[in-house]
Amino acid sequence: MSQQTMRGVFAVPTTPFHEDGSQNIDGLVAGVNNVIEAGVGGVLCLGATGEALALSTQEREAQVRAVVEAADGRAHVVVGCMGYAPPKVSELIRQAGQWGADAVMVTPPFYGGLEPDSAVAALHSIMSVSDLPVMVYNNPHSTGTDLRPEHLATLLDTETFWSVKETSGAASRVRELRAELGDEVEVFVGADGIALEGFTQGASGWVAASAWLLPRPCQRLWELSRDGNWVDAVDLWDGLASPLGQIEDSPAFISLIKQALSRRGAEQGPVRSPLPTAPPEAVEALLATLEELERKPAHV
Repeated sequence: MSQQTMRGVFAVPTTPFHEDGSQNIDGLVAGVNNVIEAGVGGVLCLGATGEALALSTQEREAQVRAVVEAADGRAHVVVGCMGYAPPKVSELIRQAGQWGADAVMVTPPFYGGLEPDSAVAALHSIMSVSDLPVMVYNNPHSTGTDLRPEHLATLLDTETFWSVKETSGAASRVRELRAELGDEVEVFVGADGIALEGFTQGASGWVAASAWLLPRPCQRLWELSRDGNWVDAVDLWDGLASPLGQIEDSPAFISLIKQALSRRGAEQGPVRSPLPTAPPEAVEALLATLEELERKPAHV
């Protein structure tokens, strides 16, 4: 598969754990097979807002190698490479390449509250030496820096700038990115609750945590939107938006996805500290919404 085909739904895995706290690689592989069979175009592991930063280097390697082996060329594998200092991020990218990744995702240096010019300068130094295509994750809520289209355009000359994962929530941002970056860079919706809105503005993909739980309807929404079947896309969205909103609006959304999967037969174990655990009432509410969604065959 070429870089030009790296579009569509990229599902974000949970990190299943055994009772003793070790990774449940068999559970991870089962999840990879499930989402690929649903038709997703990629798997993005070690995402920035999940449990990646709570894993050791050995655990990261085990996870990526397992996902690459399970995907077996059927879907692209992208690896999150988050760090404060550019040399650290470059080392993570090098490791991801050794482990078989097709591409990587990076964020601006977090916590420092950098001005956009400083943030893109750091990203430029990383991307200029990367051996893999790079997705830039714009998540101002978590990093403290909003990379607008004009900032991201300064990264085009790195020749590794594959895509943007856009999560600012700005109403017209996907359209603005398309206008500024042209066809050279893919634009992925990064917030599940505004997926359809992003598709109407020309997004070429969706990085979706919810797709780990709901791969078929998420993939179907993308296909309908890609093909311009907006009537059916809106009809599907009317049912899908509710569970996606419940997940995205929860500060414990990783736990919420894990508990829902476990209750539905795909044991995940707990989240790793310091991530919060979703309360029982939130889990029950999500499960009830999922049951309602599944009573509509066209939405499954």
